[in-house]
Amino acid sequence: MYKHAYQVLTALTLVAWLMVPATQAQSIMLKANIPFDFVVGEKRLPSGEYHVKSLNPVLTQIQSKDGHSTAIVLTTGMQAAKISDAGKLVFNRYSDQYFLSKIWAPSSDSGRELPKSRLEREVAQRLSNGGATVIAAAPSR
Repeated sequence: MYKHAYQVLTALTLVAWLMVPATQAQSIMLKANIPFDFVVGEKRLPSGEYHVKSLNPVLTQIQSKDGHSTAIVLTTGMQAAKISDAGKLVFNRYSDQYFLSKIWAPSSDSGRELPKSRLEREVAQRLSNGGATVIAAAPSR
């Protein structure tokens, strides 16, 4: 029993150790001026300048420049067909409501995708005239 548990623990440690360089390469730091109120997960954020950064491989933070508005959301990695020079934030739009959907890093083919929240699914069912809105984002220092 203990030998099996030790083997599993050793295997998990090895996998975690091998993933460290890959997760560090996926770190995203962006800033963007968002001209409309928007929703991240279940949280509504006002328009303004925001900083976006990966906290770890699955958590992303979106925070206003003044620090008063913050959302932390689970994300999953995704790959684009080609490398984009500019970073960008992609929002799903339903009438006048915007939901952050994707985060693309500049000079990379990798990005982060946010799952649709319960609120977004409800709005999407009520309003069928959805679309995408893209906001350019610059690297943040």
